Amino acid sequence: MAGAPRALIEHYPTAPGAVRSERYRVTVDGEPVFVERDREVAYARLAIGGAVELEIQAPCAITRFQLIPAAACAAATATGDRLRVTLRGPAHLVVLLADTPDRLFVLADPLDHDRPAIGAPDVVTAVDHGADPTGAVLATAALQRAIDALASRAGGGTLVLEAGAYRSGTLQLRSRVQLYLAPGAVLRGSRDPADYPVDPGRRELGSDPRIEPPDRRYLGEHMTFSRLILVDGAHDVQIRGRGTIDGDGSYLRKTCGAVPNLIRVRDSERVAIRDVLLRDAAAWSLHLLRSRELAISNVKIINDRSNLNTDGIDPDSVRRVVIDRAFIYTKDDGIAIKASNNGDLLDDVSDVTVRDSVISSVDAAIKIGSETRAARFASITFDNIDVFDSDRAMSVVVRDGARLEDITFTRIRVAGWIHHLIEQVIGDRAGGAAGLGQIERLRFDDITAPDYHPPASNWTWYAQYRPERPPAGAAAVPVFAGADPDHAVRGLTLRNLRVRGIALRDAASCAEVAGLTIGPHVHDVTFE
Repeated sequence: MAGAPRALIEHYPTAPGAVRSERYRVTVDGEPVFVERDREVAYARLAIGGAVELEIQAPCAITRFQLIPAAACAAATATGDRLRVTLRGPAHLVVLLADTPDRLFVLADPLDHDRPAIGAPDVVTAVDHGADPTGAVLATAALQRAIDALASRAGGGTLVLEAGAYRSGTLQLRSRVQLYLAPGAVLRGSRDPADYPVDPGRRELGSDPRIEPPDRRYLGEHMTFSRLILVDGAHDVQIRGRGTIDGDGSYLRKTCGAVPNLIRVRDSERVAIRDVLLRDAAAWSLHLLRSRELAISNVKIINDRSNLNTDGIDPDSVRRVVIDRAFIYTKDDGIAIKASNNGDLLDDVSDVTVRDSVISSVDAAIKIGSETRAARFASITFDNIDVFDSDRAMSVVVRDGARLEDITFTRIRVAGWIHHLIEQVIGDRAGGAAGLGQIERLRFDDITAPDYHPPASNWTWYAQYRPERPPAGAAAVPVFAGADPDHAVRGLTLRNLRVRGIALRDAASCAEVAGLTIGPHVHDVTFE
């Protein structure tokens, strides 16, 4: 970078309550950046306008390292406990070191050129409406008054949360209202379950440990009917900015048995959520329910990986959705496209694109299902995604009788610890053939997994719901399989798959190198 113009860098204010990492130090072009600790991970956030030089001081000598996505970096060298990286521009960078289980994330946003003009007639601040910016006093009523006042204006307006902490229960955003969280602002969920009213006439089974079997308790159909932020029957809504929405979900779920979602978008259209950090959900982080024309961009999600049901993003019975530049590190599925019938709201799923993202989940990173109660899922694409530290990298699970058509996974790079490269199941939920579905035109294109070694068994938890009911650890479980002649996989394309540097060009190499076996009722298989 000698002679290159210095990149613009914006350092974000340290958010109230943030705990500095004692194990990592990061500088950007020689300037220190605050590194926050959150359980087993540390992360630095800032905005950059071009290429920058990172220097990372690690808690140990660096013998081996991995950077994800590698394409985000022009060069990287390690000397002693220092790692120097040239970051090409805005990116979500994962730093994995061989000598420590810690995870470091550098979340470098693009510069924000679209900040609301405080003082404009359609822009108000939370403090203007009486919200306490220290978090000591519950701000729910003040924030809701501000939202409702903006909604009553012709054309709506923007509520700005300036740097500070705002403790709140459920907020409902209205049509034509924007919620803008400035850098250093934290909207933090209340610790009192009473501040998250449950939808009238509903019961949250996810909070009731007496229900058996637990699988029923965690179904999206009736797991949770409360949330921190609700967009309901609205249009032209935005949630944006470089601040943080923190659900305090580990406390709510583990101490109180409460399971509010972090954000639910329900029966709405033209909703955009971008740039914010979503953290510590009690249940699904971002639930997009029977809505359309949604744009989710540059959203970061970091959850407690010991907290159940903390999916990252769940597009549920949606149409025309684009999710791009997401960063997700969570316990349950990273992105799961489904049709759950939550709140008796159900529709076919179509035209969903997930692209240019970095995802890690203790369960499945990128997934369709397992709740597939709608009749049809069509035109779903996962494109240009880096997956790391996940049990299943890619998953397609049909348990509720749906027909899946034109499903594509393309340019997927699999790094770090991965147990199963691909999971594909046509099964049933209750043991009857009525729950069986079909898959047509399933494509895996340009998949690379340089370090992947297949497990001894392809059995996954969902395999038990196949008609043959294979037992746990069964040796002969195929990855790709239909259920019977009428519930088959028709049109499977495997193109440009490389595992450990070996090109997989036929069924034999897929099975031998990657464990990707093809079982019965899979028709029209193409290798390219």
